Amino acid sequence: MRRKIALLPVDGRPVTRKLPIDMARIADWEVIAPSVEELGFLKRPADTDSLEKWLINMASQVDGVILSMDMLLYGGLVPSRIHPYTEQRLLRKLAILKQVKEYAPSLKIMVFSSTMRMSNNNINEEEKEYWKDYGRAIWSLSYHEHRFEKLGEQEDAHMVEEMKGLIPEEVLEDYKNARAVNFSVNRQLVNEVKEGWIDHLVFPQDDTSEYGWNVKEQELLRETAREQGVDDSVFLYPGADEVAVTLLTRMIFELEEADVPVFYPVYSGIAGALSRAMYEDRPIMESVKGQIYAIGSRTEEDLTYADVVIGVNVPGHRQGDLALSLHLNQVDTNHRNVPEWLSRLRSYMKRRPVAIADVAYANGADPRLFPLLFKQLNWRNLYAFAAWNTAGNTLGTVVSQAALSWLSEKSGLERQKHREGILVERFLDDYVYQSVVRKEGRKRLDVQPSESLQTVVTPVFEGRASQLLDDWAQEYELTDVHYPWNRTFEIGFRCVRKEGES
Repeated sequence: MRRKIALLPVDGRPVTRKLPIDMARIADWEVIAPSVEELGFLKRPADTDSLEKWLINMASQVDGVILSMDMLLYGGLVPSRIHPYTEQRLLRKLAILKQVKEYAPSLKIMVFSSTMRMSNNNINEEEKEYWKDYGRAIWSLSYHEHRFEKLGEQEDAHMVEEMKGLIPEEVLEDYKNARAVNFSVNRQLVNEVKEGWIDHLVFPQDDTSEYGWNVKEQELLRETAREQGVDDSVFLYPGADEVAVTLLTRMIFELEEADVPVFYPVYSGIAGALSRAMYEDRPIMESVKGQIYAIGSRTEEDLTYADVVIGVNVPGHRQGDLALSLHLNQVDTNHRNVPEWLSRLRSYMKRRPVAIADVAYANGADPRLFPLLFKQLNWRNLYAFAAWNTAGNTLGTVVSQAALSWLSEKSGLERQKHREGILVERFLDDYVYQSVVRKEGRKRLDVQPSESLQTVVTPVFEGRASQLLDDWAQEYELTDVHYPWNRTFEIGFRCVRKEGES
């Protein structure tokens, strides 16, 4: 076994490309991916013909491949929503899967392909241009049309007619045609599983709710998988950016033929565990189960039979969004008890490894959790931590890192320093940047709109990051701060051990 896996990520951002590469090293595996420059930039697609050649070249050098079909077919996640391609062209490009499998029959191939998201806003940064005028109306039409099909309530029927009156026919036709093309490709991917060209397929759902055309498409894909008899190899659940690390974890355990750790969830509040996270279609505790099941494992209600404790910090009443300043007063309520929850985790640490998934807010760590976490727990003993973007993104990251950390320790590998490095990067990104600096940086940019992110935001981030490192991780230093898509939403950097530190 070469202990090498080829990854074609959904784009070149740190969480989709760098994080899987770093995660693999915990278990002494190498992930090979195209360079960031080869993976496009926001709406600019990558060269898919070049990526096909890369894939064929990799097939003989690795034990398995993880493929984003959004990247392979459209040139990236965002381009998959705005592409001009015909259904026939895209279906022809799927032949590459058969070609690779026939060339390397023993190669394990895991694939993920998103169902096109439905964003409830008028922001077109990652959508077609007309989304700035009709985004919310299209979302509302999608939501109420599907809800009416399910429940038959006349209020939804009235909303459907009202929304149709707000959206030009040509806009609605264009949008529906694009969705139809993407859905047809996804349905064909299920057939590729049946034919044996794909070993494992995930349809992650980015930015979803209880109803909508995207939810309906997932229902139809699930039905197709059942009809084809491959529903045990086709997974559908909320998420997107974390899927590469999820499939990476599953693949490593399968290739090593190792038992996957069983998880024991511990929530900071019962009401929050039963609440639905923003941008998802199910209760948080069901998302926890789904992400654990996606790596090939399960939860356990008795600690005796579990291998890893996953502490899940939930909102008291409703998940907030730190990036959009939504529902902020519904998170830290009397429906949860964070100090008591941390005390329980400290006790569990004496018996089991502990990982923490912070989903109290979308798009950043819970300010209530910091600095309590550092005061009550030895952060270096954590198997994993994350608090970024959606609940699915966070949970998938934590479950994967915890499982790989468990495998590493079980295999006798010396990887604690590497695991610590990933933890520090998550503290700096998810808490320092997303929860604190991003908001402050945006305010400063409003005052100095002509200045660059590096000039205005970077000094703030470096100052705040240095404070955390000085207090809790003095052996690390921050380098290479950058903004992958030249916007404030995400940040990139390296956190390395200082020279001379063992």
